[in-house]
Amino acid sequence: MNRKKSNHIDLLAPQRQSYVAILIIVYKLINSTIRQSLPAIIVIMIGGSMKKMGIIALFVIVLAVILSIYSIISFYKYYFYIKDDHLIVHKGVFKKTVLEIPFDRIQSINNEQNLIHRIFSVIKLNVDTAGSSKEEVQLYAIKEEVGQQLREYILENKKATLQDVNSEKLQESSTSVDLKERIFRLNLIQLFKVGITANHLRSFGIIVFFFFTIYDNIREVGLDLMEQVEDYLPLAKAAFQSVFLVLFVTVLFVIVSFIISVVTTILKYYNLTMYRMGDGFIIESGLFNRKQYAAKDSKIQVLSWSQNLLQRVANIYTIVMQQASSVTANNIKNATAAGLSYDNVAHVSQYVFENKYEDLKSMQWKSVNSYYLYKICLRWTWVFIIPFCLLIYAQRLDVFIPLLILYLIIMWSSFLRYKKKGYGISENIVALKGGAFGHQLSIMEVHKVQNIRMTQTPFQRRRGLSSLIIHTAATTMNIPEIKTVEALAVKDYLLYKVESSRAAWM
Repeated sequence: MNRKKSNHIDLLAPQRQSYVAILIIVYKLINSTIRQSLPAIIVIMIGGSMKKMGIIALFVIVLAVILSIYSIISFYKYYFYIKDDHLIVHKGVFKKTVLEIPFDRIQSINNEQNLIHRIFSVIKLNVDTAGSSKEEVQLYAIKEEVGQQLREYILENKKATLQDVNSEKLQESSTSVDLKERIFRLNLIQLFKVGITANHLRSFGIIVFFFFTIYDNIREVGLDLMEQVEDYLPLAKAAFQSVFLVLFVTVLFVIVSFIISVVTTILKYYNLTMYRMGDGFIIESGLFNRKQYAAKDSKIQVLSWSQNLLQRVANIYTIVMQQASSVTANNIKNATAAGLSYDNVAHVSQYVFENKYEDLKSMQWKSVNSYYLYKICLRWTWVFIIPFCLLIYAQRLDVFIPLLILYLIIMWSSFLRYKKKGYGISENIVALKGGAFGHQLSIMEVHKVQNIRMTQTPFQRRRGLSSLIIHTAATTMNIPEIKTVEALAVKDYLLYKVESSRAAWM
């Protein structure tokens, strides 16, 4: 069989990465080593003597020299080439490894560009394969033209291999393979909207987690910070008895969380662009670390879009394409885009589901049982009841009232979650909706169901209820608290549709 050859670069001959790869490998090794040694370094620095600081400096210098030598050797031992529909990779310093990856096992080829890559006009190429729990090949720094040509060569010859199996089907789509249609691009105004409407509670949690992690690491190496700050505890206790200072610290944490979430979101989604190419999508985004993700229609198992409360005000959506994983859930490659309008979401959905998307218009939605609300409220009540009792006993109304307001807000959000929770099943798709102050909708095609599990707790059995867990190759869709008779009917219907369908799940 004749294969398409490169016109510019001989990919059949062994190729090394760019020399920039040495710098990137050194950075990764030093960064990983220092992070693992961070608790010990902090303890030495807290000790405070210049002699100990000199030991740290010497350690860093020796470490940098050793890792630099290792990186240079690793660079010259790492090369790749194409041979008979296979990507061949040689690597290893102390243990030599040869990878032979057939083109038809390659699931996706994604590239990244951080600041160093962009300065030297190189890219990082990640090759994801079926049967691997992570990217099987990572080319840390190769020239852009080499990466582009390698990607095109593999994908074109992979199509040629599939054409022998199903030439008629590929012939229909071959005319659109090279067309690149821009579906959406995030401008600066939309970018700031995405940053401002991000999940700020997540940033707050990251800050708290960071401080607890540092504290635990320092304590594990034998340094008790509480002993070091004993002299300041009376002053701190007096300060935090002031309502003003408590409010000030709270507001400060909220502001810092807001700034962190806005900045990280802007860095992640800067110049986000979504393209339609062939039978899939390409999503590019990032300021300092620019990433590119590919999502083929056949690999998309569940398509979801959502709005939180702030996004509803800004009238923007976040869309997630949950793709089939190779082996484990840790390898799920989700393509995410934020800041889309409803028209953008509908455009993407019509590409993925084609005429099946019209089923949503005539979908008959069914609600979950009120036991769903009862269960959520009961769980939160058990969380709050002990603090409530202690505060009432201590007569601390200044703390009790804010906590009561928080409890009432949670109860209201639980009620909204119950009212919005529902599911719908048509001949072609399964849809699940939800949300509290926002909205969320997840859709999957019926033939992509992998497994259905029906669960029933003793409390559900008494009420004649069950829950359905629908498994796909990427994630699960949960339908909680519905009548057992209804759950059995849904399960039987979906299994029948899967067994009678000839459509491929991926």
